[in-house]
Amino acid sequence: MCGCGVEKNNIPKSSQGTIDLTNWDFKKDGLAKLDGQWELYWGQLLEPKDFKSNHRNNPNNFINLPNSLITTVNNNILPKFGYGTMRIIIKMKANGDKLYGIKTQHILSASKIWINGQLVSSAGLVSKDENSAIESFEHQMAFFKNDNNDVEIVIQMSNFNNVSGKIQSIFLGNANQVKREYITSAASDAFVIGCIFIMGIYHFVLYYKRPKYKAPLYFGIFCLVIALRNTLVGERIIFDIFPNIPFTLFNKIAYLTVYFSLPFIAMFFKELFAKDISSKMIHVTQIVSLFISLVTICTNIEIYEAFLIYYEVYAIILFIYILFIVVKAVINNTQGALIILFGFIVFLATVVHDAILHARLLNTNSLIPLGFFIFIFSQAYMLATKFSNAFLKIEKLVEENKSVYIDELTGILNRRGFYEQGDNLFKATSTTGGKFTLFYGDLNRLKTINDSFGHKEGDEAIKNTAQIFKNSFAESDIVARMSGDEFVAIAVNKASEEESKKIIELINSNFYKYNLISKKPYKLSISMGYSMCIPSTNTTFKELLHKADTMLYEAKIMITNS
Repeated sequence: MCGCGVEKNNIPKSSQGTIDLTNWDFKKDGLAKLDGQWELYWGQLLEPKDFKSNHRNNPNNFINLPNSLITTVNNNILPKFGYGTMRIIIKMKANGDKLYGIKTQHILSASKIWINGQLVSSAGLVSKDENSAIESFEHQMAFFKNDNNDVEIVIQMSNFNNVSGKIQSIFLGNANQVKREYITSAASDAFVIGCIFIMGIYHFVLYYKRPKYKAPLYFGIFCLVIALRNTLVGERIIFDIFPNIPFTLFNKIAYLTVYFSLPFIAMFFKELFAKDISSKMIHVTQIVSLFISLVTICTNIEIYEAFLIYYEVYAIILFIYILFIVVKAVINNTQGALIILFGFIVFLATVVHDAILHARLLNTNSLIPLGFFIFIFSQAYMLATKFSNAFLKIEKLVEENKSVYIDELTGILNRRGFYEQGDNLFKATSTTGGKFTLFYGDLNRLKTINDSFGHKEGDEAIKNTAQIFKNSFAESDIVARMSGDEFVAIAVNKASEEESKKIIELINSNFYKYNLISKKPYKLSISMGYSMCIPSTNTTFKELLHKADTMLYEAKIMITNS
């Protein structure tokens, strides 16, 4: 987790301003780090032409790279702000046909690079004067051909605003290797940023769907803040979007993303473990973060940077406290606690690593983006599991509630279900001006079927009647069994005598077709009545039902007398 891999023993390092890469196979060994001792000319801005004089024989000191520009190899203390020149000679095989490249991360606040006497790259504006210097954290790539056995790299640099004054590793390799390294790193950063941004939006949607549960809101804001921070670290792809972003603004945003993110992740855990996490701790975190954020906005880097290490220590204490709560939840078998614990431990380890990195005790890259990437997906998995379980419970409740509204014998709506859906439809049509026709049907001669063939066959007749009746209406219509041998249906958006008669004809036709193929010792038929609900008619749902029942009764009398 500290980013310290096992290195080859034969990797060359620079000694007193010279590094030997004559035996380095870039194709086989990959990019070479130009780490080690570089010539340092602090307080001087020198160009390659200046080294044709006696400067080469009398460098005033050496500096180890990568390192913070605090002390020299001879333990001479350097001033926090100022300017100077670095130089290195690289011994390598001459090959004028091959294109080489170098890749740097930020060098102090501004830098200017020459290779073999040619100015190849610059970031910001190097100057001896604080007022004319322009700072930039943009990384640099430069390409060159080598016709000599010695490659000279001269770097001018100045720092009047960046309090850390750090110089990171400089890489040398074939041009394609350098390009591939940048593209791979930038693509990796973009992938992580995109994933975190999408997860932020995803959690906002969860909050929108369930605003009473604020954990997704806090986590979504945290995701967006971290996504913004990730554009400022790594390959610093923010410069691809805003190439002229001011150095001061860049620094303030970088620090604010640290100060601004902590309260939201704390509130997120408070939502998850409301009874266990102290509200006072959350309030203190909010006040401290707000105070330091305001200081960052209103002051310069020399002031607000001093708060960072203390804030990181406080953050670690807060995270250890939350970790204790999560471990307790795991012991108590709280749902999702184990997943949270895994992601949180990884994230906490990267926070500790970056705090040590900021204290200049390590020379590795920031690991918080990787730690957060693992952390965010563990939290997303936990939330997805929680919502999934909630949906399963809802589905179970829906299935259980179906028995309240569904007729057990036929599988269609029962009386209660019909009244609820029918009344809702009636109210909706009264408001919107819709229309429908209500049909009331009664199975003919059910008593004869029960008496002659038994109640089991009577139940079969009811089931078949329900199926025929249901198939005579559209899926959007409402079909139900009122009781015994009585059935009702509502044909939506149909309210004319012609349409009503056509539906009754269709129902009778379907019964006729059933009787032809049923091979039953009896025939099924149904008596029908109907009533129409038309806009602006002064009636009630019960009156419509009564009117249809009255027409059914008249039809039933005719069947009985025939």
